[in-house]
Amino acid sequence: MHTEILVIGGGATGTGVAWDAALRGFQTILVEKRDLTHGTTGRYHGLLHSGGRYVVKDPTSAVECIHENRILRRTHAHCIEDTGGFFVVTPEDEGDYPDRFLAACRQVGVPCQEIAPAEALRREPFLHPRISRVFEVPDAAADSFLATHATAQAARQAGARILTYHEVIGLAVEGGDGDRRVVGATVRDMVSGQEVHIHADMVINAAGAWAGKVAALAGVTVTIIPGKGVMLAANHRLVNTVINRCKMPSDGDIIVPVHTVAIIGTTDEQVADPENLRIESWEVALML
Repeated sequence: MHTEILVIGGGATGTGVAWDAALRGFQTILVEKRDLTHGTTGRYHGLLHSGGRYVVKDPTSAVECIHENRILRRTHAHCIEDTGGFFVVTPEDEGDYPDRFLAACRQVGVPCQEIAPAEALRREPFLHPRISRVFEVPDAAADSFLATHATAQAARQAGARILTYHEVIGLAVEGGDGDRRVVGATVRDMVSGQEVHIHADMVINAAGAWAGKVAALAGVTVTIIPGKGVMLAANHRLVNTVINRCKMPSDGDIIVPVHTVAIIGTTDEQVADPENLRIESWEVALML
C-alpha cells in the first residue's frame, strides 16, 4: 500500500491533519489502533477553552486557546454549545488574583466582562451565595466525539482513507546518521490479524500521549509525560454555564455542562502508561 501522507492517530489532531492534507490534494491514509477518539480527545471534560484558565499561569497557551476557540466556532459550529463561562470568586478565593486575571485577559486578548454577582446568581442559582465577583468569558461545551467523526467524514469526502483498528507495530526508516527518514509503517489489522506495510512520502505522528512510543519505533526519543485526570459526571445538568473558580488553576475547579449532564473536574497525576489507568478513591472524594 502506498500513500503520500500517512497520519498515525485518530484523535482531534490526527483527523484534522488528514482533512487538511486531503483538501490540499495529497493522497492520505490515517491509521488508528482503536476507535476514533480513543485517546485524549475522548477523555476530557468537554470544555472549549476561552483561554481564561491560562491567562495568568500560561499566557502563550491562553492566546492559542482563544484563537482555536474562534476557529472551531466557524468550522465545527454544530459540535459546540455556546454556554459561556463564569470565573467566580468564592470566599476562599479572594485576594489579588481576580484583578490579575482581568488584567491578563485584556493583555492577551481573551474577551472578559465583569458582571454583578446578583446577575450570575440569577442565571446560575446553584452558585455559592457569597460569591463576590464574577467574570464572563467565551467558554463553551464541545462534543469532541461528534467533532472528530465529522472531521474524519470530511477527510473521507476529500479523498482520505481512515483505517480504525489498525495499530502501528513498526516504522520503516531509510538513510544513515544525519539523513534518516521514516518512509512508512507496518500496521496490524486488529480484527483480522493481518499485517500491512504502508509506504509513505511523509509520516506524521499524531498519536498524542502515545507519540513517544510511536517515535521509539524509529529509534527516536520524544519525551512525553502522560498525565491522567479524573472527572465525575453528574446525572443531570447542575449548571448551564461553564463554571471556573477564579484562582490559579488547580484540581477540582471546573464544572462543564455537556448535553444532559455536568462534568466536574479534574485532577492531573503523572502516569507511566496512558493505556492502563486506575481511578483512585481519593480522586473521587476530591472531586466531590
